[in-house]
Amino acid sequence: MATRRRQKVAAGMLPRQLLHLVRRNIRFIGVTLLLLVVVTQLSLRSGKATQSSDNMPIFSLDSSLPDRLLPPEALLSPEGTLSQLSNQTVAAVNTTEQAIQRTRAQEKILAERIKSGYKKYSKETTQGALVPSFANAGFRPRACLLMFLSSSTGDRVDPQLIYSTVTNVQQRFNNWFEYDWVFLSADGYEFKNGKFIEEINALLPAEQYSFKVEFAVASEDKFWHVPESVDVNKISDSQIRLSQLEFGDSKFFRLMSRYFTGHLAREKFLEDYDWVWRIEPGLELLCDVRYDLFRWMQDRSQVMGFSLSHKEPHKELVEGLWDLSKKYAGAQTKKIVDYGENLYEFITEYPDVKDLDKAKNAEERLKKEREGAKGGADPKHNQCQMDSGFLITNLNFMRSLPYWALFQDMDKDGGFFYKRWSASAAQTMAASLLLRRNQVYFFDSVGFRLSSSELSTSSQVSSISRNFYNCPIDDETYREFNCECDQGLDFTFMKDSCTSRFYDITNRKKPDDWDKH
Repeated sequence: MATRRRQKVAAGMLPRQLLHLVRRNIRFIGVTLLLLVVVTQLSLRSGKATQSSDNMPIFSLDSSLPDRLLPPEALLSPEGTLSQLSNQTVAAVNTTEQAIQRTRAQEKILAERIKSGYKKYSKETTQGALVPSFANAGFRPRACLLMFLSSSTGDRVDPQLIYSTVTNVQQRFNNWFEYDWVFLSADGYEFKNGKFIEEINALLPAEQYSFKVEFAVASEDKFWHVPESVDVNKISDSQIRLSQLEFGDSKFFRLMSRYFTGHLAREKFLEDYDWVWRIEPGLELLCDVRYDLFRWMQDRSQVMGFSLSHKEPHKELVEGLWDLSKKYAGAQTKKIVDYGENLYEFITEYPDVKDLDKAKNAEERLKKEREGAKGGADPKHNQCQMDSGFLITNLNFMRSLPYWALFQDMDKDGGFFYKRWSASAAQTMAASLLLRRNQVYFFDSVGFRLSSSELSTSSQVSSISRNFYNCPIDDETYREFNCECDQGLDFTFMKDSCTSRFYDITNRKKPDDWDKH
């Protein structure tokens, strides 16, 4: 029987054999090391997630926000680093099993975070409703871009305007981040002959992009239904009475405002999303948005992000909304945020405060207003609102029980129909009562304009609407984000804008020479 003779290894041979083995298995060793890093990071994060929710950074509502946005690489938290490492590992290993393991690990982390978050915030509260969104910090947000395909008066929007808007938003933002598109029709008319769908699919080819494109129709009972408590005769009277004001004679605008304020967030086609950015047909981004707006908000516990605010020039269009909000706040004291922490000051003014007119600047005026509030002065509505023409919103906020209760009060009042309340005014009122002021953010680096041709086809177009033009006035921001706009036309600090007041009450530093615009 033949036997193998064990060879004696000569001195110096062993290191060379090991080196040979390492060279032959360098890829395996590299992947193994990456896996070890990922497993270690997962263990650390899992351990952190089980700690008290008071120590969880994702639920930290720190009001000290940066004055300027940072590029994506500077925004990576430990969670972001993990996500990046995980993506690299999956790409290196390129196996289904690794992807499954990563998904399971993420689900476990989220489950632990949500459980910890609910220990701090009840599900029935506004903050509790936001727990699943903020628990997702470090991972890709569940977000979409939403375009409503009708004008504010119900007229059909020129398809070419829609196509140009989609192309612009893709070039300036979504080519980098690839979020889903949802095209929403009020009645499905745009989808009937298939031409519109074909054109959109040609603009957003599935073989080129990884995101989904959905063509949705608003639920009839949510959009077109008029509550039984509303008197249809009074609607007609309102249309006649307000016919000379912007959208004052439009019943469609009334239905649309009610729908976007309360029912949109509860539509089935949005149930898998936490975030929505409403893209108006005719909107044109004037700067490159090279950072993930959704990720930026999610990982910093933000709820609403806007780039335009203004005063409603006609009191008739917000009549009753202020009184309703005060009544709600008085009856639901446990649901609203303390006045020292919410955005109530954004929508109020104290014209009767002593010596208010003698204030030399906005800071001194705000100080006098606060002194007047402590002395029992009666606040009045200043008619400020964050415009929904550019608004990124957390859908879970709109799905929360306190928000829904406030919307139901608005619905029963009939103000959407009798007084033509806009979604911008109603949502701003809700945010001012139910959110902390550091949960709302103004994006100063996003330049855009709205097409004047789509503002109104009936009634008189307000002077406000013609000035909806945002262009970063900070020169460094202008250059960094490749802006192509006229800084002299920026609306941010103009007379009819409310953004300057937002800066003041949130202690945010204004850009240089802001008062010259």
